[in-house]
Order: sequence, then structure tokens, then C-alpha cells
Amino acid sequence: MSRDNVQKSMGVFAAVFAHTGHISKEEAQRMSGLSPQAFEEVYAKAAGVAAKMQKAQSNKLEQFLNGLGDEIDGYMKNFFI
Repeated sequence: MSRDNVQKSMGVFAAVFAHTGHISKEEAQRMSGLSPQAFEEVYAKAAGVAAKMQKAQSNKLEQFLNGLGDEIDGYMKNFFI
């Protein structure tokens, strides 16, 4: 897996915490190591994960993990070969 895909995966992860108000968007971008333009891509993906978590009545962790998996699947395609 390329470094770019790892950074994007980590960016989605960190951006979910930014969407839920636990860290700032700037902190999430710094954690990911992505350029501002690349971070905007993953920040948009993280919005869907955060929305699913916030709508969940129970087991928010399961929604987080499933949503995260759905969003980073493209970045991980060659990892499990």
C-alpha cells in the first residue's frame, strides 16, 4: 500500500473526530500529513461516517468501524492481496 493511501486512510480516521467536534479540522489535517487539497477529499468522506455514527441509536463504535471501512475500502484494495 502506498504512503499516500495510508495517509488518506489516517486522514479519514482523524477527520471523523474533527466532524464530531473532538479535535479541530486543522489538527486532523496535521495528523494525516496530507496537503490541504488531499485532506478536503478525505474530510468529505469522513462526513458520511460521522453522520452514520450520530444517527445510530446504539453501538456507535460499530457504526464508526463499518463506516470507516466503507470509506477507506478504495485505499486498502491492494493491501489484503
